[in-house]
Amino acid sequence: MLAASLLLVGCGGGSSGAAPAVFAAPVAAKSAEAACMELQGQTFEGAVVAKAQFFPTAGAVPENCLVRGEMPKDLAFEVRMPTVWNHRTVFMGGGGFDGVITASALSPGVAEGGYATIATNHGHTGSSLGGSFALDADMLNDYAYMAVARVLPPAKAIMKARLGSAEVASAKMVYEGCSGGGRQGLIQAQRYPDAFDGVISRAPANAYTPQFLYYQKQLKQLAKPGAALSKAKVQTIANAVMDQCDGLDGLKDKVIGRPDLCTFNLSALKCTGAESDSCLTDAQLESARTMYEPTSVAGGRYTWPGFPFGGETADPALLQAWGGLGPTLLGGDFMKYFVAQSATADPLQIDPAQYTSRLDYLVGLIDAVNPDLSQFRAHGGKLLLWHGLTDWLITPHNTTDYYNKVIASAGGQATADQFVEYYQAPGVDHCANGLGVGQGADKVDLVGPMFDWIEKDVKPSSKKIVATNSLAAPGTKAMQRPLCKYPQYAKYNGSGDPDAESSFTCTAP
Repeated sequence: MLAASLLLVGCGGGSSGAAPAVFAAPVAAKSAEAACMELQGQTFEGAVVAKAQFFPTAGAVPENCLVRGEMPKDLAFEVRMPTVWNHRTVFMGGGGFDGVITASALSPGVAEGGYATIATNHGHTGSSLGGSFALDADMLNDYAYMAVARVLPPAKAIMKARLGSAEVASAKMVYEGCSGGGRQGLIQAQRYPDAFDGVISRAPANAYTPQFLYYQKQLKQLAKPGAALSKAKVQTIANAVMDQCDGLDGLKDKVIGRPDLCTFNLSALKCTGAESDSCLTDAQLESARTMYEPTSVAGGRYTWPGFPFGGETADPALLQAWGGLGPTLLGGDFMKYFVAQSATADPLQIDPAQYTSRLDYLVGLIDAVNPDLSQFRAHGGKLLLWHGLTDWLITPHNTTDYYNKVIASAGGQATADQFVEYYQAPGVDHCANGLGVGQGADKVDLVGPMFDWIEKDVKPSSKKIVATNSLAAPGTKAMQRPLCKYPQYAKYNGSGDPDAESSFTCTAP
């Protein structure tokens, strides 16, 4: 522009004596940082921007603008917008009792790949292991099903102000979450079918109420005289299961790839002489069986499927251990604050049969078990389900049951295959390894395959998806496995590097 102005000035006079043309100096475009910071204090669809912060490029993560919005009562959310946007947005789900805003996506590469992201605290601020917020009906409603729907309008308005209205309106948006976040994703597909183009639901806590009743059952059993299971006792169970079932997928690698074929008999561990860490008493055998078997509460009113063999652990400091932090803290607060609605109630003394009206209310409020996804499918929505097979916080059988019900509701496998796929991850703990004994390939990008599905109609199962073990020691080769569409599993080819995905083939059972 400056060069053109100088050229016009030089030619404008001539012999006529007329004054040369005058052109305004070009106005410099706002910097990305300035455009970000001017969002501070603005109001968008009822949300006040409490913070706008610019982040320059850091390593592989490109420069971006982080905006925090706040709404009544205590609903908060964050929108992160890269300066160079790839026109894809990921809503990142929470977990546990929420109360915090998710900082990073489950799928690797989102922060580095130019995606915009949205996340929320789901209506309250606090520990994700604390449930006292449920005494407030408004906060409970936000947590149960309303938060995402309330956050989306202001979050999109903020994105339009920074990234452009037309660009945001035409872009695709995907939800990804695990555990409580997986439940929230299914809430969207079932109750807000037009909200997202795709939903990635990992290890969903969608059968929420019976899941928490299972935790109470587990803790009540372990509290019986002589029924507690020490770390050493549970390790004895885990070792015996591994010895018998590890090779069922064609390779002994400390990963049980076919727990569906594992038929371990716990009675084989019964003490026949003096009690020791290598055997179980009758009371301990009862506890062990309780861990695996289906749950039926209040005369069958609330049911929960059992757990597969593999991944057993009893460290009380671990989230998914038998009698660990998950059942104790999450389960205890659910019984106190959600069911009895009393901070002083003893979680183990609350009789679910005396609270069926309250439990029925909670089922309708929180649970996301409706298999009829016809409206979501009509909108063009796609669903990916994923579950680790050594998850002892939420049984993978729950996700399998839901998937099978979705197939039946859709009218059969062929119709369901057009909009839903399900993947299992052998040897993977709840959402990721590190919560127990997970040795499998837990780290996998599902966001990229989902966008390819909704944008290009390329099904995830039509191309190779490779998962790796996120806990591999620095400088060592991480285990790789192909991710196989259920009911297929990764079978070892009989030769080749056992840590290379090329040594495995997705095979029908």
